[in-house]
Amino acid sequence: MRSFYLALSALVLIGCDKSPSTSTNLDAGPDPAAERPAASENWLRDILSYDLAIDLAAKTGTVTISVAGESSTGLSLDVGNLVIETVADDFGALEHIDLGAQLNIGVPAGGESRTLTITYAFTSHDNFDGWMEEQGVTFLWPAFCGNLYPCNPDPADGATFTMSVTGAQGTAVYPESIPGQAPTYMPAIAVGDFTEMALGTTPAGTAVSVWYEPGQEAAAVAGTTNLVDVFEFLETTYGPYTFGSKVGTVSADWGGGDFGGMEHHPLWHISSGSLSDEETNAHEAAHGWYGNGVRIACWEDFVLSEGIVTYMAARALEESGVDLWPQYDCELKSICNSGENTTALLDTCGEIDLINHELWSSTPYQKGAQYLREVAAVLGVEVVDQALAEFYEANVGKAARMRDLVALLKSKGRSEEIEALTVAWLETEACPASAAALCP
Repeated sequence: MRSFYLALSALVLIGCDKSPSTSTNLDAGPDPAAERPAASENWLRDILSYDLAIDLAAKTGTVTISVAGESSTGLSLDVGNLVIETVADDFGALEHIDLGAQLNIGVPAGGESRTLTITYAFTSHDNFDGWMEEQGVTFLWPAFCGNLYPCNPDPADGATFTMSVTGAQGTAVYPESIPGQAPTYMPAIAVGDFTEMALGTTPAGTAVSVWYEPGQEAAAVAGTTNLVDVFEFLETTYGPYTFGSKVGTVSADWGGGDFGGMEHHPLWHISSGSLSDEETNAHEAAHGWYGNGVRIACWEDFVLSEGIVTYMAARALEESGVDLWPQYDCELKSICNSGENTTALLDTCGEIDLINHELWSSTPYQKGAQYLREVAAVLGVEVVDQALAEFYEANVGKAARMRDLVALLKSKGRSEEIEALTVAWLETEACPASAAALCP
C-alpha cells in the first residue's frame, strides 16, 4: 500500500447486529472419519486455501475452504456483517455458531486435510471496508476480508486462492488464481469500462499489463512507463515471483481526491488520482516480495512491509534513471516537522489495532526506507540487496518479523553501526538530526 486514502481516516470497524444462531446436522450421511463435532472457537487452525465464487448482482457468495488436519475440532472465521446461510462438508451440514462478526464451526478431527463449504450473502459498503458497489471495487485491507467472504484476517495468516466473479455491471478484473501463500486481504475485484494495455513480458515470463478506464490512457502510460523493467529488476534482484505469470496495475475508482494504491497481487489497484505516478506503481509491484510474498507477523511489523517496499521502489526505478530520493527526503522532512512522526518499529506483536494506532501513518514508509538507505551506505547497496533476497528466499510464503531482518543485516558486518542506525531510524520517535538538512 502506498500513502493514505482519503476515506480511511473515517474507518469504523463494522459491528454486527445479527442474532446468534446454531445449526445441527440432522440429515447428513455417515462420515467415516468422525462424528459431527460441536462448534468451538479456534483462530489457530491452519487454512490452506479458499475457493471464492462471488455473484455481485445477487450479492451472494460461496467459499470452499481447505483446512489442515489436526486433533482440534474447532475453526473460527471472521464474517463481518455477512449473512451465513449454510456450512457443510462432503458428508453434510456442520454444526456452527454465528456470533455476529465471528463464526465458530465444528470440523471433524483427523490427520487429513478437510474441506468445507459456506454459502452466504454480503452487502455493499461505502467506507473502504468491503465491496463498494458505487465505486465498483473491493477494499479489504487491513482486516475487512470478512465483509466479503469468511476468513481469518490475521496478517500472518496465509493461503492460496481461486476466484470466480459473476453479475458484474461492466468488465470485472480479478485474479482467477493466487497460487502463492497470500494474506487474506489480497483477493480483489474491480469493475468498470476497462481497456487492457499489454506492457511487455519479463525474461522470467511474467506478462505485465495495465487496465484503465476511458480518459485515463495518458495517465496509465505515464505511470507504467518503466513497470516492466521494474518487475524484471525485482525478479532478478530479490527472487522469483510467486503469485502468477500475469500481473499489472488496475485503475481503481476510490472517489474524488483519491491517491495511493493497494497491494492486491497479482493485479494491484492504483487509485485514479495516482495512476500516472511511477513511484506508486513501483511500490505496489514491490509488495509481491514484501508485505505479500513475505507476510508480516503482526501489524507492529508494518515497517517490514511498507518501509522495505518504499526502499525497493527507489532501487528499482533508479535502474531506469528515476531518482525518488529527493521526493522521499521531502516526505521525511514533512513527517519530522509534524505531529505525525512516531516510532517505526514497536516491541509488541499482536497488541495493536493498526487503523486506530499512531503507527498508521507515513512514518514507517519513510523511516524504513531511509534506514535501509543508511545501512546501504555502510554495507553497500549490493549487500543490502543480497540480504533482502536471502530473507525473501527464507521466508517467502511465510510470516516474518522486522527484527529478524535487522539481525540478518547485522550479520553482514559492522553490526554496531547497523544497531545504531536501527535505534535511530526505527526505535526512536525523534528523527535523526540529519533529517533537518533534507529537502532544501
